[in-house]
Amino acid sequence: MRKSTQIYNVLAGMIALWAAAAFAAGAPAPPKASGVAVGSGAQTETGAIFSDSTLASIAALNSAKKPHDFYRQGVQALHRGHAAEAGRDAQKAIKEKIKGRGNSSDAYALAATAELSQRKFSLAQSLAQSSIDADASNEKAYVILATADNYLGQYADAVTALQQVQADSAQWWQISYQRARAEAGLSHARAALDWSNRAALQAPQDFAPLHLLHASALVAIAQYAQAADELETYLALEGNQAQQRDELRRELGKLRELAGQMAKN
Repeated sequence: MRKSTQIYNVLAGMIALWAAAAFAAGAPAPPKASGVAVGSGAQTETGAIFSDSTLASIAALNSAKKPHDFYRQGVQALHRGHAAEAGRDAQKAIKEKIKGRGNSSDAYALAATAELSQRKFSLAQSLAQSSIDADASNEKAYVILATADNYLGQYADAVTALQQVQADSAQWWQISYQRARAEAGLSHARAALDWSNRAALQAPQDFAPLHLLHASALVAIAQYAQAADELETYLALEGNQAQQRDELRRELGKLRELAGQMAKN
C-alpha cells in the first residue's frame, strides 16, 4: 500500500493549496467556477454568503435607499470582486452601527469576508468572532469563522463553529464543503467523503476544488477508480491554472494503475 499512501499524501497537499472554496460560485449571476489559485486576485470562497446563501436580513438591502448605506455598498463591492473596497465599507458600517447602538454583526461578518478574500485569515477569524459576539444567532458568521479556521489549520474549531448552524440551514452546500475540509484536515476520511458528497448534491458541477477534495477522500478509502475520475475532472476544470499540474497528472496515472490492479484481484 506504499504507492496508495504516496498518492494520498500528494492529494492531501493539493487540498491545502487549492481549498479555496466557492461562496463566489453562488453569487446571483455566477461566473464559471474554476477554483481560485493561491496568490491570485480572484474573489475567494466567501462572497456568496452575502447573496443566495444569505439570511433574511440581507434581502432587505435591495430596498435600502439611504445615500450612505456603507453595508450595502460593501456587499456590492464584494460581488464585483473588490475585497479591499468591501472591507473599507464594512469598517465604516461597523462604526455607524456602534455609534447608533445598532446591531453590528452583519457588518463585522462582511468585514471578515473581505479579509478572507485577501487571504488575511487571522484577521478574518477575529472579525468573524466579533460578529458572533455582537449577535450569536448570526449563522453566516459561524460559516465565515469555520472558513478562517480551516485556512489556519484549526480543523476541530471549524467543526465546532459549523455545529452552531441550525439544521434548516444545512441546505447551504458551502457549509458541507467547509465541514468536509475540516474532516479531511482531521484525517477523518469517511466523514470527509460523506460531507463532500453532501456538498456535491448542490454545488455547481464545475466547482473544481470540491472534486479535488472528493478525490483525496476516495483515495483514503481505496476507491482508486472513482478517485481518478474526480482528479481528472479537477484537472480538466482547472486547465492550465492548476498548480503542480504535471505532478498531479503523474499521480493520476498511478491511480489508474492501482484501479486496474484492484479490478484484477
